[in-house]
Amino acid sequence: MTIHTSNSYLSPLDDHPQVVVIGNFDGLHRGHQALLKRAQAHAERIGAARCVLTFEPHPSRFFGRDEPKVIYSLQDKRALLEELGVERALFQRFEASFAGLSPRAFVEEVLVKALKARVVVVGYDFAFGARRAGRVSDLHSICAEWGVEVDVIEAQAHVEGERAYSSTWVRSLIKEGALEELEGVLTRPYHVRGVVARGYQRGRALGFPTANLALESELCPPPSVYAGWLEWGEGPQPAVLSVGDNPTFSDPHLLAHKQPWSVEVHVIRPAEAPPLDLYERPVVLWFTQRLREMRRFEGLEALKEQIGHDRDAASALLARSTPPTWPSLS
Repeated sequence: MTIHTSNSYLSPLDDHPQVVVIGNFDGLHRGHQALLKRAQAHAERIGAARCVLTFEPHPSRFFGRDEPKVIYSLQDKRALLEELGVERALFQRFEASFAGLSPRAFVEEVLVKALKARVVVVGYDFAFGARRAGRVSDLHSICAEWGVEVDVIEAQAHVEGERAYSSTWVRSLIKEGALEELEGVLTRPYHVRGVVARGYQRGRALGFPTANLALESELCPPPSVYAGWLEWGEGPQPAVLSVGDNPTFSDPHLLAHKQPWSVEVHVIRPAEAPPLDLYERPVVLWFTQRLREMRRFEGLEALKEQIGHDRDAASALLARSTPPTWPSLS
């Protein structure tokens, strides 16, 4: 996938026509995938390339309103667009000069002159230009002056009349820990990225060594114990995931990595396997299924026994599951 970061640098490109699909694409959920599929159909119809126009940072973050936490990092967004077969993407730097473009200037300077758009595909709630002054009707009229088709995709839902797929819905599902519903909306298990940091090594003393994660992702499912997968360069490995505030130990230092709770991962391996040394390693962590709520135990033996049950439950569940294939660690 060819990636650009500003419409200002696109004028020297060839005049090959493009189908331009526009959106923030945070999460690349089923609604976003519908936009991409429609754009691909147009590209095949007219013999054009498909180009995604998205924005970095998120416009709401630039203006300081709401400032939503992003579902996927820029790294993951790029990787998933490529996975979905996008040939070219403009990750437009959203800054004052770009934000100030009038609706007409946006169409003429960006879509027509820079991107050579022949067809533009947008969602039903699309707005554009300074202060979001341009609406779908404006897009139709301005594009028509340049011979550019506009295709507006209606709201997408699993069942007609039910909630439409949206990034807001995805964020709420992550916060609720509704993993099965979340996977259905995303079409893939939810994952986070992080780096393994040094912890208190209590799990090792209990016979269940854990990797403590300093999260790089902005969103994480809520406190609970989960079954999932951990990848550090050897393919996804089955694991027990603990998200919480270590109630048995009442840790005072959870904010060391600016996280509201700790994220600890025990990789399920044979007893004879050599110990892992993952410190400072970047990792990807997938959440597959919630096993139980977090709770405080009266003693270490009770905690150890429960961790053993968690490991057995996760092992049995993951043995019946297919390891995730996306994203790669790189």
